[in-house]
Amino acid sequence: MLFLHGGGFVHCDLVSHHGICCRLAAASGAVVVSLDYRLAPEHRFPAGLKDAKSALDWIFRTVPADMPVAVAGDSAGGNLSAALTQWVHSQGMRALSAQLLYYPALSGPFAPPSRETYAEGYMLSTELLYWYCSQTLSSPEQLFDPAFSPLLAESLKDLPPAMIVTAGFDPLRGEGELYARRLDEAGVSVRLKNFPRMIHGFLNGYALFRDGRRALREGGLFLREAFAQKEGEAR
Repeated sequence: MLFLHGGGFVHCDLVSHHGICCRLAAASGAVVVSLDYRLAPEHRFPAGLKDAKSALDWIFRTVPADMPVAVAGDSAGGNLSAALTQWVHSQGMRALSAQLLYYPALSGPFAPPSRETYAEGYMLSTELLYWYCSQTLSSPEQLFDPAFSPLLAESLKDLPPAMIVTAGFDPLRGEGELYARRLDEAGVSVRLKNFPRMIHGFLNGYALFRDGRRALREGGLFLREAFAQKEGEAR
């Protein structure tokens, strides 16, 4: 599994998400490749996505052809995971087995109601979201690029099974729900799980939050099931 960490494309690294990756590895039984992709503002869009593409290409070339491969990420990493999944399908590459998206940022220009409802007071503010965009993008037009705003993709048909985890008090909750709806309408198997008492970034607080540990465990089990199904199909 390729894991892409969150941090608004600006901060966080392998160390900040090491515990998350360890728990996902234990729950899923997967080998986790955690990527230290380039960050903004020194390296603007699409630098991080290019790094993710290169990492996934390396995984495809390294592991056996019948070995299941998935992508996962939180927040900005969920954005990269969704964009990467769409790219793999558009290129006709080896199919991914699953995508696991934790409170993903999916729509730059479109503001669902949750961005207003939870605009401030819940750690991640809507103002901070737009600041992250200003640090990451070189022009406002890039907001409308599906590679940055995966929710704007014309078609989501034939993408791999997805699990989307949202937090109740999160300005990004709405776009996670919308993406799940669009995937379902496109015929993609999707599991939407909301943790109503949580805020954005709660995975990083798994030592304190029972729901953080639960979200990692359930995400890992989702991956384990997806891998088992893929291996069964290969037999």
